[in-house]
Amino acid sequence: MALVPEPEDELEDLKIRVSEVMTPNIISVEHSVSVADVAEIMDKHGIGSVLVRAGEKIVGIITERDIIKRCVAKIRDRLPKDVSAEEIMTKDLITISGDADIFKAAKMMTEYDIRRLIVVDNSGKPIGIISMKDILREAPHIWFILSERLRLARSPRGALSLI
Repeated sequence: MALVPEPEDELEDLKIRVSEVMTPNIISVEHSVSVADVAEIMDKHGIGSVLVRAGEKIVGIITERDIIKRCVAKIRDRLPKDVSAEEIMTKDLITISGDADIFKAAKMMTEYDIRRLIVVDNSGKPIGIISMKDILREAPHIWFILSERLRLARSPRGALSLI
């Protein structure tokens, strides 16, 4: 049973495609670059994540949160300039089709406790990134609906109503 139920009446008319609100300009780095370089690239482009590649293949993603939790907070014996992107990247990529609607994207982000999804085309090739910020800019009410449903699903009384 999913924690967040499928959309009902209040969201039926919300059919905004992920590809309509995603950021299409993907910034990627080679897996061997340093975390310091990754942070500099993020700062330069005003972004919160980069995809990580080995040659032409996307092998991971690094977010600001990864840099803080996996490098700054955990690797005490080396500086960020001495830590490679590959060491702190998230390897298990969570993707969504560009044709999916933004409610599905928000639901996935809530269930996986993440803030970004990699948007892929029909062949599985990354074509963009959608963030919770992108969704909230387009449909601010979606966060309220999701958080309320999640709260109800987690409560003993609300969980029974989902059965």
